[in-house]
Amino acid sequence: MLAVTALIYFSCVESGRIDQLDNTIPAPKPVEVTNITSRPGGAVIKVKIPDDDNLKGVVAIYERNGEVVNTKISRYLDSLVIVGFADTLIHKVEIKSFNVNELPSTPVEVNIKPVPAAVQTVQFDVVEAFGGIKIHVMNNTSKADLAVILMADKDTANISLPDKSKKWVEVVTLFTASQDIFLPRRGLKDAKTIFGVYIRDRWGNKSDTLVKMLTPLGEVKLDKKKFKYANPGDDNSVSTNSSLYPVQGLWDESGLSASPYFYASTSSNPMPQWLTIDLGVRAKLSRIGKMARIDYAIWTSAHPREYEFWGSMGPTGKPNPNNKYGFDDTWFKLGYYEQPRPSGYNPDGTVPASYTAEDRVMFNTGTEFEMDNSINPRAYDELRYLRVVIVNTFATWETKATVGQIQLGEVTPYGQVLEVYNK
Repeated sequence: MLAVTALIYFSCVESGRIDQLDNTIPAPKPVEVTNITSRPGGAVIKVKIPDDDNLKGVVAIYERNGEVVNTKISRYLDSLVIVGFADTLIHKVEIKSFNVNELPSTPVEVNIKPVPAAVQTVQFDVVEAFGGIKIHVMNNTSKADLAVILMADKDTANISLPDKSKKWVEVVTLFTASQDIFLPRRGLKDAKTIFGVYIRDRWGNKSDTLVKMLTPLGEVKLDKKKFKYANPGDDNSVSTNSSLYPVQGLWDESGLSASPYFYASTSSNPMPQWLTIDLGVRAKLSRIGKMARIDYAIWTSAHPREYEFWGSMGPTGKPNPNNKYGFDDTWFKLGYYEQPRPSGYNPDGTVPASYTAEDRVMFNTGTEFEMDNSINPRAYDELRYLRVVIVNTFATWETKATVGQIQLGEVTPYGQVLEVYNK
């Protein structure tokens, strides 16, 4: 009975407190606007907060894309961030302070003039790639959150129709905040297709649509059951026979799992460090996928930062000191790559102390390195043996160490298979 009585009393007290407003509190004084700075898609409005103990905050009210929206700040802040425009017109903003009773002040009206938003300034292109297409997003200098929409129309006779009359089917929506990035879309048939790409921001603003007729290049994932380790005698990764983290872990298809295996060398291995894989086929490679040791020491430590891939039809294992790394004369370079990081590196190349959600996703789901014969003329040459060269890990890049461990989860080559050797 005592508990019930106490509950009733508590409820009555709470009931008396809620909605109890002091109607004697006057409306607050208006804010004073001290500065307006234009920014992509909006502006920052600095205000001087009135000296009023009953003040709760400040609100900016404006119309965007036909809808009235607002931005609020507390009494302890002095900057209102106006966002979401995709033009450079003058927009009216009404600013009010409000008190604990939500009673507003007399409004102060200002005009803002945004500078061009990301959807207006970002550049993008779409080109053919093995197994699909790739979209190159460039000049996202503000690192705005963007959606990249890829559409397709299989009826190539529609190429001359207006965009609204094409039979668009949305293929995929990709997301990025990177300043400069390639976004591939794989698994597309090698048939001539009309592709359309446009950029959309978080407020629904859209860029113009880029339209191209492209034919994805035929490509397959190489069969890893045919792979085997094939040291021709000059590999310098000295722990490839480890039973705990064997070299075979690079092609065991463990994928997104952190187990059963990834490959790890010893910490006394020289840098750069390389190992050789017999692919079991004669092939031309289009790209090489790489996966890390999942969720371990993200963007630090023994994870590779700089890569090179080399190919050979039949290595001799006889070093030639006149060649890079002393490789024998059968080896040719497929490409050099640095591990991309969506949020980027510091200006001096060092790794920031924290990482974004997009950084973590890329780290854990892998990176693909495209072969490009405009940079390396022999990138599409026929090969049977693939040499993976780790030029630097994140640790050795920072320390300039000449010895170090590498940890690598998976290597996945793609391309065109011309002849099969290992049945």
